[in-house]
Amino acid sequence: MKIRAFSQSLPLQRVNQRDIAERAGVSISTVSRVLNNVSGISPELRQHVMGIATELGYYDSASTARLEHIGLFTTTFNPGSNLDTFNTNILHGVEGECRQHDIQLSYSIFEENKAGTAFMLKKIRERQVEGALLISVNEREIVEQLLNLNIPTALINVDQSDLPVDTFLPDNFGGGLQATRHLIAQGHRHILHITKPATVNRRTLYRRNEGYRSALQEADIPFDPRLVLECPLGVEEVQSALRDLLMSGEPLFTAIFCVNDASAIGAMRALQEAGLRVPEDVSVIGFDDIPTASLLTPALTTMRVDCKEMGLLATRRLVDRYHRPEATPTRVEIATQLISRQSVGPAPTAKRR
Repeated sequence: MKIRAFSQSLPLQRVNQRDIAERAGVSISTVSRVLNNVSGISPELRQHVMGIATELGYYDSASTARLEHIGLFTTTFNPGSNLDTFNTNILHGVEGECRQHDIQLSYSIFEENKAGTAFMLKKIRERQVEGALLISVNEREIVEQLLNLNIPTALINVDQSDLPVDTFLPDNFGGGLQATRHLIAQGHRHILHITKPATVNRRTLYRRNEGYRSALQEADIPFDPRLVLECPLGVEEVQSALRDLLMSGEPLFTAIFCVNDASAIGAMRALQEAGLRVPEDVSVIGFDDIPTASLLTPALTTMRVDCKEMGLLATRRLVDRYHRPEATPTRVEIATQLISRQSVGPAPTAKRR
C-alpha cells in the first residue's frame, strides 16, 4: 500500500486542544466536545477537562474555543499533474479558508482498497483530527465512522445522499444533461458516453450518466447501452479502449461525451490515430475544464466546475459545524458552465465509427 502524507502548519495558540487532551488523558475529540458544550459528556468528565483547560490558560470563556486542526483525506491527488487540477483547485479553496481561520491542515492520501480503508479507519479511531474533509472518498464505512465519533465532517465530490453529512459537489446531473443537450443541438443523435465501469463506486460519475440519458430521453433518442464505453479514465486507457471499439466497427456514433477531460484527451487521440477528424467526423466534449483543455488541437469543449469554490465552501461549513454540531446537514451542488471551444461541431450527414 502506498500512502503519502504531508502537513502544512499555520500559526496556532501556544496552548491547544492537543495539550489539554494529553494532560487530561482523553482524546482531542472529547476536548472539542467539552469546549463546545456538546451533549453526551458526563458532568465529571466535563469538569475535569475544563479544569485542565483553565489550568493551562487555554481560554477565559467557552466562546473562545475554536477548530484548530483539520484532516484532509483523499484517494487521488497528484499536485504535479496538469490532468489533476480538479483536486488541486479544491485544495486551494480549502487552504485559503484555513488561513482565514488560522487552522492547521494536514493531508493524507491513501489507496482505495481494503488496506487504504483500514489505514483511514485507524487514523479516525485515534482521533488525530478535530474535523475531517473527505475528497472523492466513497467508502461509506469511513463516513459512518466519523459520524459515530461525532467528528465534524464535510464531503467534497462525494455523493452519500442518505447520510446526515454536509456535502459539496458539482451538479453532475445538470452538467451531464447540458453537455449532451449541446451535442444534440448540433444534430448528433448517436452519442457515445465514456465513463468508469459500473462496478466502481462513483455515484458522482453515475449522475453524469443519468444527465446524459435524460437529455436523450428529452430528445426522443432511444438509449443504446452499446453507446456506453466503460473503462479506466486515464488518457492511455481511454485511448486503448476506444481504439478497440473503433476497430470492431460497432456501434456507430458521431459524438462523444466524456465523463472528464483526461478521458476526452484519450478519445481525441484514438480518433486522430484512426484518421477521424475532430469535430468534422466526430465531436468530443469533456468535463472539468482542466488547463490543458484549451491548449489541445482542436481546443476541447467541456463543462467547467468551480473546484476552488467547492473547497472554500466545504471548509467554511466545517468550521460552522464545529461550533454548531446540531445544525441541519446541507447539500450544495455547484453549477457547471458550458465552455464552448472547437471540438464540437455539426453532425456529419453519415454516421461514422
